[in-house]
Amino acid sequence: MGLGYLTSKVAVFYSSLTGDRRSEIIQKLQGGQIKVIISTSSLEAGIDLPELDCCLIRGFPGSLMSFWQRVGRAGRKQHGLVIYLPLGQNPIDVYYARHNQQLLSGEVESAAFNPDYPTILGKHLECGCIESSLTLGELNTRFGKTADAVADSLLQQNKIFLSGNGQLWGRGYPHKEINIRSSTQRSISLINKHTGEILESMSLPLAHREVFPEAIYMVQDESGQLIAYRSESLNSDKGEAVLTFLGKDTDLFTEAESELDIQPLSTLAESKIIPTNIKDARVSLTLVWGEITNSVIGYRLMKRTYGMTCKNQRCANYKKPLEGKSCSLCKQTLNAAEVTKLQKEIAFSEAYVTKYQAPCVLVELNEPLQKALQITVNKYKQEIMTNNGGEIPELYQSLWSSSAEMTALHSIQHQIVKAVPMVVLSSSLDVDELAIQKESRNIGYFFDTCEGGNGAAEAIFSDLTKFAAASYALAAECDCEAGCPRCLHSTACPQHNEPLHKDVGLFLLDAISSAKQNT
Repeated sequence: MGLGYLTSKVAVFYSSLTGDRRSEIIQKLQGGQIKVIISTSSLEAGIDLPELDCCLIRGFPGSLMSFWQRVGRAGRKQHGLVIYLPLGQNPIDVYYARHNQQLLSGEVESAAFNPDYPTILGKHLECGCIESSLTLGELNTRFGKTADAVADSLLQQNKIFLSGNGQLWGRGYPHKEINIRSSTQRSISLINKHTGEILESMSLPLAHREVFPEAIYMVQDESGQLIAYRSESLNSDKGEAVLTFLGKDTDLFTEAESELDIQPLSTLAESKIIPTNIKDARVSLTLVWGEITNSVIGYRLMKRTYGMTCKNQRCANYKKPLEGKSCSLCKQTLNAAEVTKLQKEIAFSEAYVTKYQAPCVLVELNEPLQKALQITVNKYKQEIMTNNGGEIPELYQSLWSSSAEMTALHSIQHQIVKAVPMVVLSSSLDVDELAIQKESRNIGYFFDTCEGGNGAAEAIFSDLTKFAAASYALAAECDCEAGCPRCLHSTACPQHNEPLHKDVGLFLLDAISSAKQNT
């Protein structure tokens, strides 16, 4: 189109860039060499850029506070323009698109801090014992009412010690492990094999997913071009991944294949019984301290190409390569568009493993609730069979292949994670979920996604009813048939979005959120 010269005027700004590259982008933006900057939340606050004329916000940024921080980027020297583009795949975007006054006039979230949060308090208590020996009598006055219990746990773990004269002391330098920004301290440098230049730095868990050997990774160069690199090696001991130049134009990309495991280690709070609007039906919640293990076990090599596909964003066949004239699920006419095709699947001989410990919430459903769910699912199955001439469409297969309890449990987990920013000042990325069968019991887990925790899982434990109400409001806004990426599915689901069903999840969310009015 003759506009190639504009690539040098556009820069991408994100957290894993080196400090020098970040400074260079800001200087060029202020100097006028760069006219457009595309950024993640890395540019949200702390950098003064009054020169910006226009702010284009693509998708809800996670909170009203972040939304107004980004809006405030434009028009600080003269009149500016702000454009907000809701994402059709994001349920919160859809919600605010339909309730825009809540976006513009809603109360900004309050930032909350819990000084008694055990994981944070424990880290500071450990440092205090090393910097200045503490007596047992000083614990509560200096560190609060929960300090005794936290100190007892640290003593059992041999992280602090008690001397004969009643003083607490410690060894080493644990200060370097304290990180209130909820991200790992260990980082991996991405190194250009041919020049030795450090291209970027990223956390170890992210490196396991993005730059495993043979992974294809995109980097923007100084001229604004996106350059593809292939990872030759990843060495966590050296803290580096070696990347070799692949080219400017490639239609290939890689997707990591991962597994997730959770092992409860100790109980953090007494179990809670949550009532529902169904007689004798209850939900049990237990807050535990657990070990979360992420294993990248292989990858898929994918190729972008053009072909026939379904362009209905609410359909499970969306952007999948299809044949024929119409979609087998939603029956809409197929169209030519960019689709992705699997080239090969590779399994690693040894997985890339990351472990950390954080609070986890165990969710279990009692027998009366399981029976109520089975009755409801049986009704759905009968309606599906009747409406489809006795056949079972692919969209509903999981209702037959999985138990009603597991389908409901897994569905509300996905729906609640998507609604987290509606309830607390937190991102959906701060909490994750897993539904498993363990010793003939179906158990759902919510867990914080960083070492030591960030409070998101604990918030769900503290007020499941409120989360259920927000989740119901979001999922009910979607007009898809049985669940779609906008209201239910997740690309990061370790169970590949099986089993899930929107209406089964809505039934359970309504049972939980409505109980408050009936009790």
